[in-house]
Amino acid sequence: MAQSSLTARLAELADTAKIWGDSPAGKTARKWFNAALSILIIGLLVRAIAQVGWDQVVAVLPPSWLFWALFIGSYLLPPLVEWVIYRRWWHFGWESIGVFLKMRVMNEALFSYSGHTYLLVWAANRLGIEYDPNAPPPRILGRGDGPGVDPSTSPVAAVKDMAITSGLAGNLATLVMLLLALSLDGASVLGEALDLRTRKILLWSFGAMILLNIGIVLFRGKVMSLPVKENMFAFRWHMFRVLATQALLVGSWAAALPAIDAETWFLLGALRMVIGRMPVPNKDILFAAIAVSLAGDAAIEVAALMAAQGALTLVFHGVAWAVAAAQEAVVKPAPQA
Repeated sequence: MAQSSLTARLAELADTAKIWGDSPAGKTARKWFNAALSILIIGLLVRAIAQVGWDQVVAVLPPSWLFWALFIGSYLLPPLVEWVIYRRWWHFGWESIGVFLKMRVMNEALFSYSGHTYLLVWAANRLGIEYDPNAPPPRILGRGDGPGVDPSTSPVAAVKDMAITSGLAGNLATLVMLLLALSLDGASVLGEALDLRTRKILLWSFGAMILLNIGIVLFRGKVMSLPVKENMFAFRWHMFRVLATQALLVGSWAAALPAIDAETWFLLGALRMVIGRMPVPNKDILFAAIAVSLAGDAAIEVAALMAAQGALTLVFHGVAWAVAAAQEAVVKPAPQA
């Protein structure tokens, strides 16, 4: 009863907001909000980019076309996979790829899942998905006694389930990479680079991750809302996204510094995924310390490459946001099939 009452209120609020959003005042406010959001995002990125020592960055960037192809691929693949998943349900065309570029930038430049919120609002406003307060309230959690809700008519359920399946795929891939890293002498590398307190945090965080994943799988009927077939479709694509993006990124490292053996790069890539899931501050500094300890005589070159790629990612964020904003201003969304 509590969930039904909550979802009914949320649906009524969403319907009221959509009616106002379609009014002249709402359309004007939406334009100003989008402009302010763009200014905020670009401002944050410009501030971060301005703090980078670009002379040093440009000096270490390799001229190899393979490096650039792999690095650009690692940046574009995540939003492309998100586009593929949601297109299955919402039937949009290539003109909507900018939404997923913005989604990636917001999740990394603002805060986690801010991009998912943007996607949810976009889906309701741009794809004609309406909330009917007089209809039975949509389910936010769980499938109930049926097969699950239709993602083409329930963007809340679709975005929520995709955030969960993305997390599950990332956690599973990280656990697999951790086991592979440990088999490649990753334990001694972590022991040298991490102090006792950080190693304990690593142990407890991965223990909690395993328990959380097991809990979601065991109680998936009460947590996931979409049909099992749709969640499995998304999970497979998310696993591909995580592993393929990691492979492209590690490949770009190897293309930039081919003198370092492939096993070192693989181990470094695996440890990067592990560090990324740890609830500790200054992850970039921690990863850089591990990279330097692994690289040996090439420590300076590796540290410079990691810093350069971090700076390049900021630039790509700015370019992606600008391109997406320009596309939205010029190209009107195609009608749903």
